[in-house]
Amino acid sequence: MSTSKLGATPSQTIGPFFKFGTEWIADEDLVAQDYRGAILLAGTVFDGAGNPVPDAMVEIWQADDNGKFPPETSESWMGFARRLTDIGGQYRIRTVKPGPVPGSSGELQAPHIFMVVFARGLLKPVFTRIYFADESGANATDPLLNAIEDSVARSTLFASVKSEGTYEFDVRLQDSERGPETQFFGFDD
Repeated sequence: MSTSKLGATPSQTIGPFFKFGTEWIADEDLVAQDYRGAILLAGTVFDGAGNPVPDAMVEIWQADDNGKFPPETSESWMGFARRLTDIGGQYRIRTVKPGPVPGSSGELQAPHIFMVVFARGLLKPVFTRIYFADESGANATDPLLNAIEDSVARSTLFASVKSEGTYEFDVRLQDSERGPETQFFGFDD
């Protein structure tokens, strides 16, 4: 009787995400439209060919407008939202601009939102941060932004003001004619 060594099971890509299977977890905003300080975060997820990804899923995790994360916040603040992209690759989330949060060494970080993107063709989700272009003073002293030496990569982390109360943040999964790849951050396994 001979035994053979079995190899690892190959990874599979994630997605597509079918609306009827995930709709229940991706339909609530963090705040109501009339909430004081409410903003709309909107954007498009693009693939490596520069085409919108109609079946991606984005998640955001963030502090409240005072820079506090649950459980230090009110019971109503979850700090988490999930959205499926529509046929045009777009997502929209109503939230608040987070306040500055302390970093691991106690220094203040600029207001930002963590974003996780799941999409077809990815073996694992990708992680990024969304900073706000209109927070130039706080952004200038943010430790993570200052650690990114490439100005093009750093520029992909900023949500721009589209209109009053609306910020636009597009995600580019790879470089394309539409623009450079969004700066993603890795984690050790």
